[in-house]
Amino acid sequence: MGCTAFVRSNRLAQQRGSVVLFPGQFVKNTEQNIYSLYELREELGMGSYGRVVSAIHKKSRERRAVKIINKKSIHSDEIRQKIMTEVEIQRKLDHPNIVKIYEFHEDEFNLYLVMELCSGGELLSSVTRLGCLTEVQAAMYMKQILSALVYLHSLNIVHRDLKLENMLLEKNGSNVIKLADFGIATELKPGKKLNSMIGTVNYIAPEVIKRKYDSQCDLWSCGVIVYILLSGTLPFKYPSKKKSLKKISKGQYSMDDRNWEDISESGKSFVKSLLELDPKVRLSAKAAFNTQWVQVAQTTNARPSILESTAMNLKNFSETHKFQRAVIRYITSQLVTQVDKNELISVFRALDSSGDGKLTQTELVPYCKKVFGDSFSDEDIQQIMKRVDTDGSGYIDYSEFIAAAMDKKKLLSEEKLEAAFKAFDTDHNGKITAQELKSFLESEVKVDISAYRRLIQQVDKNGDGVIDFDEFKEMMNMLAQ
Repeated sequence: MGCTAFVRSNRLAQQRGSVVLFPGQFVKNTEQNIYSLYELREELGMGSYGRVVSAIHKKSRERRAVKIINKKSIHSDEIRQKIMTEVEIQRKLDHPNIVKIYEFHEDEFNLYLVMELCSGGELLSSVTRLGCLTEVQAAMYMKQILSALVYLHSLNIVHRDLKLENMLLEKNGSNVIKLADFGIATELKPGKKLNSMIGTVNYIAPEVIKRKYDSQCDLWSCGVIVYILLSGTLPFKYPSKKKSLKKISKGQYSMDDRNWEDISESGKSFVKSLLELDPKVRLSAKAAFNTQWVQVAQTTNARPSILESTAMNLKNFSETHKFQRAVIRYITSQLVTQVDKNELISVFRALDSSGDGKLTQTELVPYCKKVFGDSFSDEDIQQIMKRVDTDGSGYIDYSEFIAAAMDKKKLLSEEKLEAAFKAFDTDHNGKITAQELKSFLESEVKVDISAYRRLIQQVDKNGDGVIDFDEFKEMMNMLAQ
């Protein structure tokens, strides 16, 4: 949910007095000591403000990355605000090709940003090692990058620093990439312009140099990226920054190098359509994603059996009340491992024909008809949408899909339910109160305590006004029946 949409939903929630669930709800500045939740391991790299280490999440045993920012390196409120803006933007993002953020910690000495671990390293390293990629490989990566970009731009978020160093491979040997580093990303209201000259020189768009630009600057950066992927060279690399900026401002680049001799005309045309000087003529993220050159790239390879089982899980996903939905969102976002999600992500990408990281009823229809036959009615599909779209946004987002599509024995295992209960039971006394529910679920949306008491009453079998683990487990296990 973009910031504008999020504020709008807040107002509606306040008017209706209801509890609102949204992506990133459980990405919080937790007061718990980081060492009580994670086993910090080896160093992975250094950044401008600190270092990144691998860590083991004690509840799920999943490996994650922790960016440790020494407070001594934060010399101004502006730098701290930049870090917090990065957290605030990234916490609301819910897309399979965007690095996920889990939580934020702070102690006397450091800030800790816990993120998804991408062990395959930077895409830049692969390109450097190989020299350049085939068109099929390049199109496969661009399809993923553009899908993430369609999603970001639909939320009015401009990344502003797209480059190969910020494209991370999920793991060694994987072709799945994740977009990272939202340090200078920003929200841009429709029709408005940005005026800060910001970004990495070799990837910067001409209109950014002129200090009057919008989200189309990201598409220019995509043009630079695909140029490098196909040729192994930068389109605007010159001895000095001044000369590079001058050439970029004029859109002067060449395809005369012999590396371009074997590139198809459609491939060259695609690069030119992104390195278009006029941002109004330049392809949008959606138009670029839908070009034939990109669409022929195969990025998913889901087994027929997983396609069928996923459809059955979607069909059988039970009607849920708010408390159940909150627990499912927590488990899906914080406890489900990448291994558990991998095949489901392939199905999600296969269904997401628009590439915007959301599934509409239109996208769901051919899939359900193929699995269940033409007798599966539009009303049946509408019922799936109603049950799975737990936040009422009108589409199925990535986390909602994973929650509904996953085998319930995995999703609602005893181990995951215990971990979820302990998270909601913030004072660790074995009972969840309405106040604990309010403090755990409430963010910018302020809802009266009575709404949380009603959630407790729906589950409170013995009428003592709190939820114990047996009541909690019974509530969740109803979804697996």
